[in-house]
Amino acid sequence: MTILLCEDSPDGILTAVYEAYASRLGHQNLSLELADGANYRLFADFRQVQTDGEKACKVASKVKKALGQETWRQIYQACLADSGEKADAIYRTIFLGLSYRNPRIMEVLSEPAVYTVFSLARKIANEAHRYLGFVRFQETDAGILYAQIAPEGQILPLMGDHFADRYPREHFLIEDLRHDTCLVHEAGKQWFLGRGLDIAGKEWEPSRREAEYVRLWRQFHRTVAIEERQNWNLQRQFLPLKFRVYMTENFGETTRKRKNEGLKKTGGNLGDQN
Repeated sequence: MTILLCEDSPDGILTAVYEAYASRLGHQNLSLELADGANYRLFADFRQVQTDGEKACKVASKVKKALGQETWRQIYQACLADSGEKADAIYRTIFLGLSYRNPRIMEVLSEPAVYTVFSLARKIANEAHRYLGFVRFQETDAGILYAQIAPEGQILPLMGDHFADRYPREHFLIEDLRHDTCLVHEAGKQWFLGRGLDIAGKEWEPSRREAEYVRLWRQFHRTVAIEERQNWNLQRQFLPLKFRVYMTENFGETTRKRKNEGLKKTGGNLGDQN
């Protein structure tokens, strides 16, 4: 068995799909795994795949042309999900779709690979949808709107169009702390993703005016609350704990510094507790 190890990104996974077809080793003799967290084992030939944007684009174009936009949308969303099974499931789904020339391959849920891709696509879409309502921007002294999130999946590509349409004349940046990725938008231009950007320093702290509005907003929430009617279980259903630490309401009033330190110590989302 030959196992292709790929980067955990859409380009990385699609490049591995391209290499799997190009290898001509036979689909039954190949498997795809993410390089990070790969399960090395005896009697298997592990090959590292270097991410190639051109090869990834060729696979994407082929899927769109042969299987349609809807199938491509679900495959792309599955690429963004937090799962160690996604690379091989995406490969098997593309292989089945192209083999049978079936643009409705995503409806064949009896196939384990298709069901996995379908489930991951739905999960990542739901997570992105929820974060659209939970992202909280703060204005910095530089006039940039800044927000932090730490989602399970790589949801920033699914959020870019929404916020670019909503704030077309604003400079804003959303930092994904878990995946070390930033969604960057310059006023009047297209948004883009940046990786490995060193977002730190006082320039990203809230401006004095923003800090005053934050204080007033938190005071408002404390004032309108009716202690006798508090229902913590119901609150957690509508607003899970994992979202709260990065919201302006910030029920624990955690500072940005403590958020970052806690994320680095735990290696993940502070809110994995709902």
